[in-house]
Amino acid sequence: MRYLLILCLALVQLNAGAQSPAFKDGARIYLVRHAEKQSGKDPLLTDAGNRRSGDLARALKGKGIQRIYVTEYKRTQHTADSLMIFSRIDTVHYLSDTSCTDLINKIIANNDLNNAILIIGHSNTVPLIIAKLGLAGYPATYIPDAEFDNLFLLTFKKGKASLKKTKFGAASAISATMQ
Repeated sequence: MRYLLILCLALVQLNAGAQSPAFKDGARIYLVRHAEKQSGKDPLLTDAGNRRSGDLARALKGKGIQRIYVTEYKRTQHTADSLMIFSRIDTVHYLSDTSCTDLINKIIANNDLNNAILIIGHSNTVPLIIAKLGLAGYPATYIPDAEFDNLFLLTFKKGKASLKKTKFGAASAISATMQ
């Protein structure tokens, strides 16, 4: 009976940790949406997407990225390729879903609560990931379909998350029309 109680408490703690991990001061999480893609069920990147993958590697060069998190889809994996190859950074695959549970569990399992990491997601998951990783109340709106040039940076200080949004690479079609 005692072991069952300990097991239940451990499972409750594990589940609570999956909801909102406690990132350490100085942790940095870079987030991007995958680069421009072809059409189809699990499409590859377009030529512009391949260039953006290189742009991402140049933008994050020297930022101390320890690990890259990508979904099961080729477009996120190929967006990571340039940085992964040139910087020799390991990738971890996570399930792309709106709960973000698998991603959070993998960040914890890889002991990345104090590291600089890159997460490559999708137009409907990046805003949710930002909210789940510590910026409570972040708008859970989709990134527009034609917008691929956003680079988000979550940083942590005294248990509080801050967000900085910049652009990288060539301006997306939607970004160019807004200037």
